Amino acid sequence: MTVRPRILCVDDEPFVLDGLQRYLRVSYDVVTTTQPHEALELLADQEKNPIAAVLSDMRMPEMTGVAMLERAEQLAPDTTRLLLTGDADLHSAIAAINQGHVFRFLLKPCPPEVLKATIAAAAEQHRLVRAERELLEATLKGAVEALMETLSMAQPELFSRAARLRRLVEALCAKLQVPDAWQVEVAAQMGEIAAITLPPSAIAALEGGNPNSEAEAEMLARLPALADGVLARIPRLEAVREIVRHQLPTDRSPVRPMADAAPSGARLLQAVREYDALVWRGMPPDLAVATLSFRKTHDMETLRALAEVGGLRLPNQAVREIDVDDLAVGDELADDLYSAKSVLLVSRGQVITERLLIRVQNYAMTTGLQGRILVVDL
Repeated sequence: MTVRPRILCVDDEPFVLDGLQRYLRVSYDVVTTTQPHEALELLADQEKNPIAAVLSDMRMPEMTGVAMLERAEQLAPDTTRLLLTGDADLHSAIAAINQGHVFRFLLKPCPPEVLKATIAAAAEQHRLVRAERELLEATLKGAVEALMETLSMAQPELFSRAARLRRLVEALCAKLQVPDAWQVEVAAQMGEIAAITLPPSAIAALEGGNPNSEAEAEMLARLPALADGVLARIPRLEAVREIVRHQLPTDRSPVRPMADAAPSGARLLQAVREYDALVWRGMPPDLAVATLSFRKTHDMETLRALAEVGGLRLPNQAVREIDVDDLAVGDELADDLYSAKSVLLVSRGQVITERLLIRVQNYAMTTGLQGRILVVDL
């Protein structure tokens, strides 16, 4: 059965809405409201039942039609916007086109034939916009997957990480109902493409996020900019590039939040990359989520979703990341502590004694330690 296009009509006069309903209900699923804010709520929540077109009156007590359609474009850019008014002044028409980006401008009283033809054109415009976007998404995702599959033959270990990140991002976006999730998924894969420039010795540093030298740290820090340079050659990937550009090292010290200008997709990908690095180093997944929570650089909604996707529960036990200089007698380790040469120094759950503290400090001064130290925050 063909699904009828859904049309949203907004007018502060109920009798106008009754007329619109009467003319359009044969061919469309018509939703009406006298409240602009209610209309905006409907536009913001249309994941399963998209609205093909919104038809708004110009002059309403609560909000003008131009202001409502301008907000509607932000909430539902695919929905076609129409304006119905009895005041045909030039200033209103210009404002409607420039600010609300309206598809058509209708005058009251509007003949039924004109109304029906306009709504039909608006519904078709919505179909074309969605079809073009879906085709673009499928084409870009297919091209990216083909490219990554080819590159994985040269460095399978490296690009298995990109596939791992993409799967986790895909599950997380579905859990959080992220709009345009494909952009974050592509960024998760293509953000790793510059890693082919790394020498073999730096691959492990990328996986675990803990470089063994300043030179390796500089290599890892340059990867987002290098990936952005590759993506710049592919048209219509501006949003993906923005996500990639804002990525930070996964084990940066000191821990600092992302830039205020970072889009939500970049923040989500950063959380996934940090989580993956911790787990790759052997940290239990629940402890990895607790560590991200302690860093206070990720919103709790993302961390809860990350825990749920992994079948975990957010632990009640808090975890702190500290440097060796801050380690003290009586601290309980939240994770195994290894030297830079993979010698187990202290096991998870052990309480630091004076002798253990000296042992850790000695290794820190000679061979160094793997990553930062995690202790239970009592």
